[in-house]
Amino acid sequence: MDKLLFKRILVAALTVLALVYVAYLLISANFDMYPTENAVQTTITEKIYADGFVIRDEKIIKNNTSGVLSYSCADGDEVMAGGEIAKVYSNESDAVSQTISDMLQKQLEALKSVQNTNRTGAIGLDVIDNNINNNLILMIDGVNNSDSNAVTNYSDSLLSSINQRLLYTGKDSNFNARISELEQTIDELRKTSDSIGTITTENAGYFTNYCDGYESSYNYADIKKMRLDDFKNIQKGDVPPSTAGKIVSNFNWFVACEVSPDDASNLKIWDGNVSIVFPEASTEAIPAYIYRIDQPDKDGNALAIFKCDYMNDDLIEVRQGPIEIGLGTYSGLRISKKAIHDDYVTKVTYDENDNAHKEEKKVQGVYVLYGSEVQFKQISILYSDKDTVLCDPTPQRGILFNGETVSLYDKVIIKGDDLYDGKVIS
Repeated sequence: MDKLLFKRILVAALTVLALVYVAYLLISANFDMYPTENAVQTTITEKIYADGFVIRDEKIIKNNTSGVLSYSCADGDEVMAGGEIAKVYSNESDAVSQTISDMLQKQLEALKSVQNTNRTGAIGLDVIDNNINNNLILMIDGVNNSDSNAVTNYSDSLLSSINQRLLYTGKDSNFNARISELEQTIDELRKTSDSIGTITTENAGYFTNYCDGYESSYNYADIKKMRLDDFKNIQKGDVPPSTAGKIVSNFNWFVACEVSPDDASNLKIWDGNVSIVFPEASTEAIPAYIYRIDQPDKDGNALAIFKCDYMNDDLIEVRQGPIEIGLGTYSGLRISKKAIHDDYVTKVTYDENDNAHKEEKKVQGVYVLYGSEVQFKQISILYSDKDTVLCDPTPQRGILFNGETVSLYDKVIIKGDDLYDGKVIS
């Protein structure tokens, strides 16, 4: 055999033997093989996930005309009984002219407002620049969240703030020419687009022109009697072609959903309000409270109904979809369940003669590594899920046997054999 090849084989073999020997030493020296994790402050909201269905007091607005509608109010606007929700035009061209004139009217009012504010000197450049920055950020957020209403509103506010800056810095002395031009255009549009009628509502409430066919699927007045079978049998109907929109005429509305037996139990024992998020419509958490729970079989699924009284233009069009039901929010030190053990802790008390007395009690806790010493600390659990617990770093007096518990950034041992309080790791 070639000497050079023999040397290479020998070196490789010795290297492998050395690695095996080192691995053996590490494995056999189990005293320093204790993985740890830091106890860190964490906030968790306990959630239930379900498919929700919204039930409102909805009344259809009929359109008995043959003309084209131009809506006088936006989705989510609050209207009074007898209030106008749309104008009727003989053709689409007239309706479009009215829509354009309404849009230009808003621009006109914004320009006049900016010009008047600048004359009074009621706002400074730093405030204007801050408004520009905020409106730009909020408009971009609206784009990212696909919120067309927010994009429109904040883009209008952004334009107003920019116009304010133009006047304040002297780049424009006034907007008189533009104001005059807008007034003339609006007058011309309105002269050629006279309406032939109006659509009004008999009921006060929130307006939307969107109807989905579920408006009459369940009687709002029967919500107190709704059962799980009723919920499962809700059917979608047809939207009449003469529909001009609808009014949500009661400020209270409901979210119904089917939940598991475990989730039903959690809801029954939960003493407090909840929050509901419709993630497909908005990231906003809606305040609600548990209205009723119908569980025909104690070991089966249940119907949970939540009552809400908050409404906006996003929510008024939501009917069904995934929801997140938030129960409680807990803050504490996050610790892996694998780290929890039962062991004894000692408490020292003194009598009236200053004599020490030791008491020992078996409690639930974790092993914490302080330098090379292992210490056992009792824990007070605030919240528990499948893999972790949140522990109270400052429990009320009397909860802990000896008053000692884990602290922020403690190195908690999550795995290891032969652990005990006072053990020294070499």
